Amino acid sequence: MPRNINGDLLKSISIFGVVYIHAYSLIDKTSILIFIRDAYRFAVPCFIILWAYFLEKHFLRKENDKKKYLTTRFIHLLRVFLIWSLLYFLLSVNWSTLTFKNLFSQYFSGYGWSGQYFFIILFQLIIIYPLLRKIYHIKILRFLFIILTFILYTYFEFYFYMLPEMIVKLGYRPFYFWIIYVFIGISLARNPSKKISTIFLFSPIILGLELFYLGKYNFEHFDYITLGTLIFSSLFCAFFTQKKPLNYTEKINKLISFIGQNTLIIFVSNPLVIILLNNIIEHTGLINTEVQTHTWINILLSLVIVTIVFIATLLIIKVLKKTRLIKILG
Repeated sequence: MPRNINGDLLKSISIFGVVYIHAYSLIDKTSILIFIRDAYRFAVPCFIILWAYFLEKHFLRKENDKKKYLTTRFIHLLRVFLIWSLLYFLLSVNWSTLTFKNLFSQYFSGYGWSGQYFFIILFQLIIIYPLLRKIYHIKILRFLFIILTFILYTYFEFYFYMLPEMIVKLGYRPFYFWIIYVFIGISLARNPSKKISTIFLFSPIILGLELFYLGKYNFEHFDYITLGTLIFSSLFCAFFTQKKPLNYTEKINKLISFIGQNTLIIFVSNPLVIILLNNIIEHTGLINTEVQTHTWINILLSLVIVTIVFIATLLIIKVLKKTRLIKILG
């Protein structure tokens, strides 16, 4: 079956956004770079939507394949999670303070390395996906879940200071934050004819503005649990999944497909590249964040450094494919 070029393009844009979120601070943490970082917050919700979208497409073709397929995906993700988490554990562990308790809480529960939490979310969603499909089929339950999600997001955005500390410590790892995106993915897979206006291509700008003003006016919040993140990430994702495929050159098609096929390796390997690059910068003084530079230079430098990280992850993929380690590590 031919690959979905729009899906691969959205994956490519989203994974670049993930790398930007992780790597931009190698340059500086100026307001404009934070705004660009926040504009890329659509990336993680889009990956959840696409995960559900392609999963639902698969099940619509092979309805009897659910249990086996989900089990295979779970085991695959678990293997990748454990291998890369062990690698980052060995790179970051402080043996003098290591205990059995913080071994799990600090290194394997979602915050051991940049992006680790995403695996925790997916593990939960894979387990409950058959149940979520059943809920989606029942209109009243689906509607109820959507209403509850908007109430939940509103509370977390505007009444964050009232949340119990234990809830705050869980962060955005609990599955209930992400059910709405699963429903959106299922809906897009089942209703491919709905047209989305081109104006929603600019949704990330509005998302960045929302998070910018939340920070400016000192609203405590989780960046991924806001109404703006929910609405504008969904519209941005819907625009690509519902749009007719564009005609690109063969080389561009191959590049987009290559990135789209290998987003998992880019996702797990970019923190490693960032660690190495950060060490180089610190030891050589290559970038001096204490020197004030023009805004546009900061933007350009951030894009250059993120592109370097991104290209390095593509080279890692090439090496892993050539050595066949891709079967183990990705």
